[in-house]
Amino acid sequence: MGANSIHLARKKPKLLPVLWLEETNVPFRGDYDGSIVAILEELRLTADLDGIAILDLSADAAEEPVAYFLGVDEPGVADLGHMLLAASPNRPSQALTADKRPLLACPWVFPPDCPGGLLLWRAPRSRPWTESDHDLAASVAMLLRVAVGAGMGQAGIDRLTGIPNRRWFLDEAERRIDRLDMDVVVGTLWLVDIDDLRRVNLSLGRTRGDGILVRMASQLRASVRPSDLVARVGADEFAVWQDGMDHLTAAERAEELCAGRLFHDLPDAQGVTFSIGIASRDPGSAQDVRTMLRRAHMAAREVKATGGGGWRVSHANSRSRFLGPPP
Repeated sequence: MGANSIHLARKKPKLLPVLWLEETNVPFRGDYDGSIVAILEELRLTADLDGIAILDLSADAAEEPVAYFLGVDEPGVADLGHMLLAASPNRPSQALTADKRPLLACPWVFPPDCPGGLLLWRAPRSRPWTESDHDLAASVAMLLRVAVGAGMGQAGIDRLTGIPNRRWFLDEAERRIDRLDMDVVVGTLWLVDIDDLRRVNLSLGRTRGDGILVRMASQLRASVRPSDLVARVGADEFAVWQDGMDHLTAAERAEELCAGRLFHDLPDAQGVTFSIGIASRDPGSAQDVRTMLRRAHMAAREVKATGGGGWRVSHANSRSRFLGPPP
């Protein structure tokens, strides 16, 4: 495949587990990317949808074409959507699901030849999709295509911060996991989420917010070992992979990062804090890097729910058990 091509190449030997979005209690299935999921959830709420999905119909995704699936998981929605996208690859089309949900499919193609598209569905027996709905959905699909494509680019470097991007991080961490299993060594992943970056953007300007992202990338790079991986994996999220480090040592490092005053030059009312989720993996575990990233993300959200500015460790065998600093 050429250097400028884009595709949703994901390692999916089995169906990804269902997660529940805390704010809206809505199920999500797919390769978790906080930026993409936030866009999908905003679209679902604004358009009063029962669900929304992104399908990848390329040969690389033949075993599991569902890249992102958010909302009511009506059996057959993905299969019917697959048929609609394949039958009408150039314009939106619609059909009714088995339980009378109006389903709209909006196709797209990533260059050079990687088809896929957006699926939208409403509650059973809702009004059918109109031509104006088709036009609006096609425009939304075009914007989502750009967002998804940007996150899946081949270059491997985040343009703003100059550090690796999500795609590079997932591929490289997966290679590290294979090597750690052979050497019987533990591996640990952090997810560092900047709290309230949107507030900084609104009050001080986007340029200041971008500056925080650049400095955060530099600070993380300086805070870890030369062999550790640091990447920007979301709009305001960074990931760190560390070979041979257990969750206790990672928690100590996270506490040091949270205690530091990294952005003391901002106005007092605009202090910046971080919510950090930590997930470790024992050698031989069946968990891949995407599962660990989801665990770390859920742990970081636990921190955000209590006001941010802290860390949590996610335990592999339980979503509800977290180890964190004392209150």
